Amino acid sequence: MQVELVFGLPEERCRNVVVVDVFRSSTTIVAALENGAEEVIPVSSTEEAFRLRKELGGETLLVGEEMGITPEGFDLNISPRLMKKETVEGKKIIYRSTNLARVVSEFLNAENLVVGALTNSGAVARYVSGLGLDRVMVVACGLIPKKMITLEDVVGAGSIISKLDYDEASDAAIIAKLAYENKGWRKAVENGYIAKYLRELGWGQDIEYCLSEDISNVVPVLKNGVLKGVRV
Repeated sequence: MQVELVFGLPEERCRNVVVVDVFRSSTTIVAALENGAEEVIPVSSTEEAFRLRKELGGETLLVGEEMGITPEGFDLNISPRLMKKETVEGKKIIYRSTNLARVVSEFLNAENLVVGALTNSGAVARYVSGLGLDRVMVVACGLIPKKMITLEDVVGAGSIISKLDYDEASDAAIIAKLAYENKGWRKAVENGYIAKYLRELGWGQDIEYCLSEDISNVVPVLKNGVLKGVRV
């Protein structure tokens, strides 16, 4: 298997994709499915989120952020600590975010798309390695509106890549793997741009959770535009 790493919104399409947004989308989606959410439905705009909620009705939650801020009318921000069992169990989550939802919306027709975080990196590596693929693209989302590569997503991608069973890796994939294998990655990430921004917004308590490695065996897998949890 050939593994490649791209940053931000990919220009090229690939049939097999792993989307990584450590702070906080990937981590929140994993936590929601771990705690019993029925499914997570990524949408590309707040308007689409409200339309879909009206269409679905029933047990739905609007979860999202725009540059870290909860959109007006949404139930919850994308904090993994808010995805408690008593809150999400049995619910359909309509999900809007600045980065990950935009990437996923570009790959709705992918043959395989999974969401990866540090919290489930081992499970994602096992799942993807077991698919018998020729090629996989790992997307480190970063901060798309600013076209910024973010360290936590490079490290998160590197965590997955380091555990994958692959034959060939791109230079960018190797760089991410080396970043993860550096023993100082955690301190560096905690001092990075997004970590500082989260603290400014009052979401600093999410940082430690998001940097917890391999605490879940749930892999969010996209099928028919919906993310469902697969335990590996």
